[in-house]
Amino acid sequence: MSRALLAVVGLGQTSALLTFSPGPSYSIGVPSSSTISASTEGGIYFQLSAPTSYQWVGLGIGGQMAGATIFVMYADGTGNVTISARDGGQGHVEPQHDSTIQSGVTLLAGSGIVGGNMIANVHCTTCTLQSSKDSTSSPWICAWNQGSAVNSQSLTYTLAQHGPDSMRQLDLDLSSASLSTDSNPFVSSSTTSSPSGTGSSSGSSATSGSSGSSSGSSGGSGGSSGVTVVGTSGKVIMDYQTAHGVIMGATMVLLLPLGAMFMRLGASAYLHGAWQLFALCAMLCGFGLGIRLAQMRSLLYNTTHTIFGTVIIGLFILQPIFGLLHHLQYRKTSSRAPVSSLHIWYGRALMVCGIVNGGLGLLLARNSNKGMIGYAVVAGVVGALYVLLVVVKRKGGKRVVDGGRRRGGARRKSEGRGEDVGDVRYR
Repeated sequence: MSRALLAVVGLGQTSALLTFSPGPSYSIGVPSSSTISASTEGGIYFQLSAPTSYQWVGLGIGGQMAGATIFVMYADGTGNVTISARDGGQGHVEPQHDSTIQSGVTLLAGSGIVGGNMIANVHCTTCTLQSSKDSTSSPWICAWNQGSAVNSQSLTYTLAQHGPDSMRQLDLDLSSASLSTDSNPFVSSSTTSSPSGTGSSSGSSATSGSSGSSSGSSGGSGGSSGVTVVGTSGKVIMDYQTAHGVIMGATMVLLLPLGAMFMRLGASAYLHGAWQLFALCAMLCGFGLGIRLAQMRSLLYNTTHTIFGTVIIGLFILQPIFGLLHHLQYRKTSSRAPVSSLHIWYGRALMVCGIVNGGLGLLLARNSNKGMIGYAVVAGVVGALYVLLVVVKRKGGKRVVDGGRRRGGARRKSEGRGEDVGDVRYR
């Protein structure tokens, strides 16, 4: 596993901060007297620091967005910063403001826009961890986004989504972040903090305390123990997402419908079967990538797309069996059987379900409007061509079954609709 940069910054002789800088700088300290744990609220100190070129910076308690307690810092437009406490919810959507957590949040002295940096020195008394306070592998997350300043004092401000490489999942050694005193560890001497729950410090406290705050930017040059990057990088996740989307989209919208059209165009059933088996193999490859992607994003079987997609894949696996039974039955009787209609309509229904689930996947991936429109247009055009082909063939009247390649070279005619099966062709 790769490791984030770490420095343990001592303030005086009585406290230590765990500091790491994956982009922005973060520092964490837990008073030895704090009652904070996985089940009990308690006090914890942390600092978020980044140049003003950053639009917002976030730090979360928890191993993933889902269920995490997240704190987001952004400029408030008056020379200070806003700190918004938010609930990660189900994950991979914008976290929403949590007034309960916010009620125990105090923005301490030393906070504000200082020397071209946004700094939020925070004390939280309504926080819980997802570990013990002295755990050597406490799960945390952080994320950030660069861009123009937010300049808002609203705790519910709508944030732009961070990029795939602007987030980290971390295991922190909180035993390296023990504070002997329960006071602001980010300034050399404690000063008066702003009122709890407002999310913004006053200008005077931000200025007066800034000279005593610890340097977040320098903390990233320390050793490599204490902070471990876990999970998968954003770039790898995006590569999996792209591969999964391309393979499944091409299979559902192009390969499977084209394979069904072959039969209406007079192709051999062997070509139809081989093509659809190839499409099924591609689908299973895309499904495997999707499973891994869902695991990396903590979305496995907790979203409609992943649940519906798994059901569809399972049903698709049965389709070749129905096709084989259809083929064998037709070779014997040169006419349709109930399994023939089952094979045809079952396949059509699954293709429609697959295309719909692809749209749900695009929504889950937050694809661009252009991408979703393009997907819908291609699916609509292919679907219209298939329906048109079916209608035209049905109006063609009786189909003649040419059994010239059958054993003995006998020719037979069959009325009724169906599909080419084996070496039998009919129109």
